[in-house]
Amino acid sequence: MVTVFPYVQVPEKLLAVVGDREPDTRIYRKSGPEEQSGYWFDVLMDQYGQLISPGGVSMYAPVSRAAVHKRMKEGKLTCFLYLSTHRKRGLFGTEREVRESNMSYIPVSECKAWGKEIMQRALKKGVVTREELEGDKPDWHGDFLEPDSRWEKQQIRNAKRSKP
Repeated sequence: MVTVFPYVQVPEKLLAVVGDREPDTRIYRKSGPEEQSGYWFDVLMDQYGQLISPGGVSMYAPVSRAAVHKRMKEGKLTCFLYLSTHRKRGLFGTEREVRESNMSYIPVSECKAWGKEIMQRALKKGVVTREELEGDKPDWHGDFLEPDSRWEKQQIRNAKRSKP
């Protein structure tokens, strides 16, 4: 079982770019104009490698989006948020900052570690065997890409015939 979770480290000098950390979490929030979001993302990619949105975490760990957000709020998963904003003048001339859209990214390294942690926990509890986790016959050659129905095979034959 993983005893120390491999969280990504955010150096003090990088806080100016990634944003401030929310209390009791590992959520870093930055807001600014849409034009600066590309620079923000490039810095994150250079520093932490691959990133994924909260909805994509399930590719690496068998969890729901709700579980991802719960873990983020508990401070057990690092998340970088960028809130795209612009200034808008109100009816009486007062200016305020309006949020247009937001982007959120989680380091893939933490997603993979979380997936391994879940699998180790399942093995330890005896819910699943190692053979079930790894699969009894992995398909390394891509046989799953072959058409398996008569309709698919007919579509492929028709496509080959129609080519000049």
